[in-house]
Amino acid sequence: MAPTSATKHLKTGDDLPPLKPGVLRIYSMKFCPFAERPRLVLNAKNIPHEVVNVSTWEKPTWLVTKNPLQKVPVLEQDDKVLYESLVISRYVEETYPDQTPLMSKDPYQRAKDDIILSYVDEKVVPAFYKKNDEEFKKCLEYLNGDLKKRGTEYFFGSRPGYLDYMLWPIFVRVRYSDVLGKGNGVPASYGSLSGWVSRMYNDAAVKSTLHPDSAFEEFYKHYRTDNTLIDEIDTPN
Repeated sequence: MAPTSATKHLKTGDDLPPLKPGVLRIYSMKFCPFAERPRLVLNAKNIPHEVVNVSTWEKPTWLVTKNPLQKVPVLEQDDKVLYESLVISRYVEETYPDQTPLMSKDPYQRAKDDIILSYVDEKVVPAFYKKNDEEFKKCLEYLNGDLKKRGTEYFFGSRPGYLDYMLWPIFVRVRYSDVLGKGNGVPASYGSLSGWVSRMYNDAAVKSTLHPDSAFEEFYKHYRTDNTLIDEIDTPN
């Protein structure tokens, strides 16, 4: 289900929109890979929600009341407030377990998937943001081997699941970063992982948060500069 979304990112001086009773709200930034994680889960599970976009450069003064770290994503529903992408995404999955399940029922497999997620946040993410191509290629080798060993099209199986959606926001941005050279995605030599990337583009939840190439390129052109652009870049979501 498509979310009700704020059209612009709220900034310093902007008021906090009133929260409607029972409505699940995600505070997000449309180019943030971590905020994309719970949005993917919510859309994959077809859970009604609203998105309030927040500028992470000119932060609203009230953001600290939702997350002391003043980061997105944040989930809010009535008196419940959560932050951190993995925490929110798991909470959504466990709160709506029968609505398009995204996790294995096998505790051992869930634990193995958690190990992959720990590896991603401790190894893949730092290598990506530091643009360390040597370390990032080691990460690709590790994840390619894991997926190949599973023998499935996706980490979850025959369709994307929780682990797939937690990984995707980094991998969709590889082509627009310098980690493997501008314009270069996951090389075909990592066959299982490269195929996974191609298939993920066809997923409905992925399409619901995907931006055009031109939007990603424009964002990363100005990323973390005095001229960082967000609302100035047209996107469909």
